[in-house]
Amino acid sequence: MALSSKRPSKGEEAKAKILEDIKGEGRKKKRLNADIEENLYKRIKVRAIEEGRTVSEITRELWITHLSKKIN
Repeated sequence: MALSSKRPSKGEEAKAKILEDIKGEGRKKKRLNADIEENLYKRIKVRAIEEGRTVSEITRELWITHLSKKIN
């Protein structure tokens, strides 16, 4: 693991805070359904298992990352 003397950007701090918040228990949630190819789902599931996470956790992180991007 490499150490860095750089201070995290505000965007990185905000993303970390949001990721921490979504893992909180007892929060009201809404179900999101999406039709995706079976092969893509299997790849996501394998990655989740490798990382010791759930498909839902990965999906939430992907949406947060996507929505945090600036729109030009």
